[in-house]
Amino acid sequence: MQVIKNIKFHSVALFLFWVLLIGLLVPITVGMIITLDLERTKLKNELSVFHHETLKTLVESTEDAMLSFSPDGVSNTVRFLLRDERIVSIEVFSDIFDLYLMKVSKEIPEHEIDSSTLRQIVSKDRENLGFVQITVDNGWIVPKLKQEHNIIIILFAAMFFCALLLVIPSIHFKILRPLQRLKKQAEVLSSGDLSIVCEWQGRDELTILGQTLEAMRSKLNENFNAMKEMAVTDDLTGLPNRREFYTELKILLNLSSRYNHQLSIAIFDIDYFKNVNDTYGHGIGDEVLKELSQLVAHKARKTDLLARIGGEEFAIVLPETSVSVAGRLLNELRTVVSGWSFPHGEKLTVSIGVTGYSGVESIEQLMETADKALYEAKEQGRDRVVIH
Repeated sequence: MQVIKNIKFHSVALFLFWVLLIGLLVPITVGMIITLDLERTKLKNELSVFHHETLKTLVESTEDAMLSFSPDGVSNTVRFLLRDERIVSIEVFSDIFDLYLMKVSKEIPEHEIDSSTLRQIVSKDRENLGFVQITVDNGWIVPKLKQEHNIIIILFAAMFFCALLLVIPSIHFKILRPLQRLKKQAEVLSSGDLSIVCEWQGRDELTILGQTLEAMRSKLNENFNAMKEMAVTDDLTGLPNRREFYTELKILLNLSSRYNHQLSIAIFDIDYFKNVNDTYGHGIGDEVLKELSQLVAHKARKTDLLARIGGEEFAIVLPETSVSVAGRLLNELRTVVSGWSFPHGEKLTVSIGVTGYSGVESIEQLMETADKALYEAKEQGRDRVVIH
């Protein structure tokens, strides 16, 4: 139990937090990087395809113009192509006339542009007519990438926080809270308090562990209560033994003294009990003691404390009772006992010594006074109550 008590469960929570954070962040970050790289490749491929397709279109539309040296024939096509933001410049050169039919570029300083150029020879019937050249802005993909970057970050951030919203409550309710309950359960067990019940419901491993601890606690509590009962109970009669009697008497005396209430104590035993053992044996003697304890317990009030304090000697405490009332009640009890038939078929009597508590006597003084009264009852002929 000491090992369980020393475990710091907050370190488990911290560990799970870092595992969760790393477990979510690393895949999401890697996924975001891969997605951005794929998007960059896609945009580059898209720009390359556009570049080649545009060049092909321009070649097809300028072939006749090169033969006839007709700049107007390519003007509309070039003007239309330049509307696309990706194109930086277009050149159409005629080898036949050794002149440019068209050479246009956007008003952007060349050094500010990350551009790439494609040139293709225009020929007809194996005769070179000239060439066309198109330059595109590679930097066109930058704002597109930024836009995609922002969208991807928002998407992955949403995925991350949604995962946290789903996973964190699950970890809390399925791991951290059961661990906290296990910690408290272990602390209770290690403190020795076996009366606190901890209920568990479920079939997961932590619940099974908690149920196992609860079963251990229940069994230990049963054993402890049984041992406690054995420690304070007389085995033969089932009455409180001498130790328990003194413990309970101390509490009753404190209450009587604090609230100034009356209290009486009596000690009684069976007259000539030795003759019963000698004549009928100890087995019958034990049966007589059990019969007497049951008889007195039945006749005593619920508030009275009855105990066997040794051999055939018993003690009874009567709270809220003056010594005169106690004497009358005990005389009635003595009469009932003297008229009772015991297991050996004969009648028995008891002698009783009684004293009252004034609020100042110790337990030893009270017991000694009651014992002296019992001795006087014996000296006076037995089967009587003597009050001191």
